[in-house]
Amino acid sequence: MPGSITKGEKGILKLKDRLIVSIDVSNKQEIISLCSSIKNSVSTFKIGLEVIYSCGLDIIKSIKSFGYDVMLDAKLHDIPNTVSRAISAITAMGVSKVTVHASGGREMICAAAEAVTTKAEELKIFPPMIFAVTVLTSLDDGDLKEAGFKDGFRDSVLKLAKLAQFGGAGALVCSPNEAGLIKKELGPGLIIATPGIRLPENSINDQKRINTPYNAIKNGADYIIAGRPVTQNSKPYEAVKTIINDIEKALALSF
Repeated sequence: MPGSITKGEKGILKLKDRLIVSIDVSNKQEIISLCSSIKNSVSTFKIGLEVIYSCGLDIIKSIKSFGYDVMLDAKLHDIPNTVSRAISAITAMGVSKVTVHASGGREMICAAAEAVTTKAEELKIFPPMIFAVTVLTSLDDGDLKEAGFKDGFRDSVLKLAKLAQFGGAGALVCSPNEAGLIKKELGPGLIIATPGIRLPENSINDQKRINTPYNAIKNGADYIIAGRPVTQNSKPYEAVKTIINDIEKALALSF
């Protein structure tokens, strides 16, 4: 599938690959400082709407200049043709990962997967992995009911995960608490990245479905995404080391 990782490729993921640091600051100089202070102890930075609208997409080049990969959290959600054209342009930017909303539907995801493959072949580059976002970690059962969902978040996440897999997305974004369910129901080949990561001393903020790095990996996550536990720490490099140590401990129990 476009953007998927084979079982063999998963086996060679380094510890630094498994932690994706989410940049949740809106000042370019802060981003540059963060890139420097983390000292390439991770492979990938995630940028989302705050960074895109504050700094512009040229920030991708700045981050990559430090040797990092970029996950563009675009959360594309539109008609298939629009998403196809947008993700084709994103592919040309050289990002390694990009997000779409699974709720955009199978046809939209199919169009995205096809566009990524076509553009990457045209440019002779490796295509970015497509991560389909299931249910945001800031939502719980009450929020979904208010929005008109008939199912709770566990069933909703699983349905959206199946839809995304069928549409050609090789990877998913879900909370740390649903990773095990998805792996059990859909198999180990589907890649999972989990935001909603908190260390015991961290505040919950606006997240509702959260867990620790250790539990996220133990539950089946391949990647974990951490923002504020790193970026709001006075010593971000130390925070990264703490999280990676937790990942290593969890992986040791998995093999």
